[in-house]
Amino acid sequence: MSEAMSSPAEARCANCGAALHGRFCAACGQPVKPLDPPARHFIGEFTQEFFDVDSRVLRSLRRLMFSPGFLTREHFEGRRAPWTSPLKLYLTASVAAFAILAFTGDDGGLKIALQQNKSATPIDSRVVGYDSAEALGAALAAARDTWIPRVMFLLVPFYGWLVSLVRRDAKRHYPAHLVFALHVLAAGFAMRALMTAMGALAPVAMPWFSLATPIYSVAYVFLAMRFVYGGSRLRAVRDVVLVAAVFSVALLGLAAVVVLTAVTGTRWLIIFGSRG
Repeated sequence: MSEAMSSPAEARCANCGAALHGRFCAACGQPVKPLDPPARHFIGEFTQEFFDVDSRVLRSLRRLMFSPGFLTREHFEGRRAPWTSPLKLYLTASVAAFAILAFTGDDGGLKIALQQNKSATPIDSRVVGYDSAEALGAALAAARDTWIPRVMFLLVPFYGWLVSLVRRDAKRHYPAHLVFALHVLAAGFAMRALMTAMGALAPVAMPWFSLATPIYSVAYVFLAMRFVYGGSRLRAVRDVVLVAAVFSVALLGLAAVVVLTAVTGTRWLIIFGSRG
């Protein structure tokens, strides 16, 4: 028994004051720990917490990538303690993917570049407030690297809503579909991070690694859809295609907004600054 429970006077939760009947407070859930722990207790607890969280993340990522739909089903059925939360998995995978893409200089398949027809009038970047075409190109790349991750995060609820529409007969509330969206998108990001890293180590095979990510993502969503929601293969294919098509249109639309904002942003600052 811990030092915090060594006498009846101390057998109350230090957080809420409720009576204690075990290692955790039944009222607020806080674990019972010594108020003034010795060094060995602190070091042992820190080590246990660090490696437990780390192993849980790795275990969850392994299940996420190689068992489509498993973590979503575990979440639905209430077995959540052994696994990292869906939101944390998404953030971990997406941050890793965009960090590796930025480090390797990979555009992630979203190319934003200036292309000019030979017969057309050359682009004058000064019209939109940039000193040169190179400065405009740099602004476009910076906008992609900064805003596309945010756009993707904003589209996660939209993805969940699309799934809720095609699987409305599942009789589940929207948060359940949002969990599914977080898991499948996190798996896609994790695969992108892994393939980009492998491509950086073996540049000759980079085209094959790049092709593996979309194939994996489509197959993953199909398998996850069937495992979580059930139904026939044909219906799963239909739902995957519908969700992917609408989601892609939304992503491209928001990406276009990002590009237009980057191109015209400096010009609008110049216009409003001159009026001031």
